[in-house]
Amino acid sequence: MIVTGYILLAILLVHFVVVLFNYLSKPYLPEAAKLEKFPLISILIPARNEEDNLPNLLSDIRKTDYPNYEVIVCNDHSTDKTLEILGQHQQNFPQLSFFTNQPLPDEWVGKNFACHQLAQKAKGDWLLFLDADVRIKPVLLNKAISYAQNNKLGLLSVFPEQIIHSTGEWKTIPIMNWILLSFLPLKSVQLNKAPSLAAANGQMMFFDAEKYRAHYWHEQVKNKNVEDILIARLIKKEGYPVSVLLGNNDVLCRMYNDYQNAINGFSLNIHQFFVGSRLWMVLFMLVTWMRLPFYILSQQYLLLVLSLILIVSIKYMYSSLSRLDFKKNMQHHPDQLWAFTLMVLNNLKNKKERKIEWKGRIYKA
Repeated sequence: MIVTGYILLAILLVHFVVVLFNYLSKPYLPEAAKLEKFPLISILIPARNEEDNLPNLLSDIRKTDYPNYEVIVCNDHSTDKTLEILGQHQQNFPQLSFFTNQPLPDEWVGKNFACHQLAQKAKGDWLLFLDADVRIKPVLLNKAISYAQNNKLGLLSVFPEQIIHSTGEWKTIPIMNWILLSFLPLKSVQLNKAPSLAAANGQMMFFDAEKYRAHYWHEQVKNKNVEDILIARLIKKEGYPVSVLLGNNDVLCRMYNDYQNAINGFSLNIHQFFVGSRLWMVLFMLVTWMRLPFYILSQQYLLLVLSLILIVSIKYMYSSLSRLDFKKNMQHHPDQLWAFTLMVLNNLKNKKERKIEWKGRIYKA
């Protein structure tokens, strides 16, 4: 019993050290260096039923400080007003073009196919893929191109700062940052060449276009439901540097606006945060639930107190890094444990049924 208690504490201590590394290294995009040249950036947006989000993103892009860019939107067979909105914006936005993509081939996932077609139409030296629900500040393009060029990156990906309004979002959205920042020292992704040490967020992926066109990364993962992390691993296998950072009031996103959509969305790829292993995912869930009850039942009160201190410290550091309200995040900690459990169970259910449904399409899991 005593040995088990120390093992549980040691696991938590490892997570604490990882979060502490991230907290001290502050993995944000630095301020832009002065640019002498302004290579063309292609901003590429896959859009399927995005009438509520597209106007905000297009408005943000028009405010950018960066002088040389094009915007291409792929209308992925939307059934809402997405196409109408694009037509309205194009009238006084000369950098904007759009198209409706081809029928989805059987072997492709919708977003990957849309991104592949966008890349084929892009003329830029750099390719910036943005999800339609992302918001960007005017400084983002300058910061991204400056950092990517200076570090000769094949891929720069940023986890957007999350915009949270509802109680349902507080119960779910912080889970992503909790797992990410307690499992992965973000700066090590760039420093370590191992493909297994990789992460990315499909909401913002910034590619060196020459390297992208040599490999067409989205085509290589055309039938994968979780493309971003797999692409990052492929890029590292080819020997190109990859950097993954956090948004810091430069790129933001409201991913889901209610509890159930968040549960369903995260269930698609939650296992990828555990090196693609559902076994590690389940073990992490079980250990997280059993740690404190185990200490109480075994009367190991010193380890209980130490664990509580580490849990609160982890919560504080990743909340600070993610620009989340610590008190609200702490308040919803039990809710987040339950939501994480539902995500794991849904993920296992998808795997068992060998299918997932997303944006009106059904894919093999």
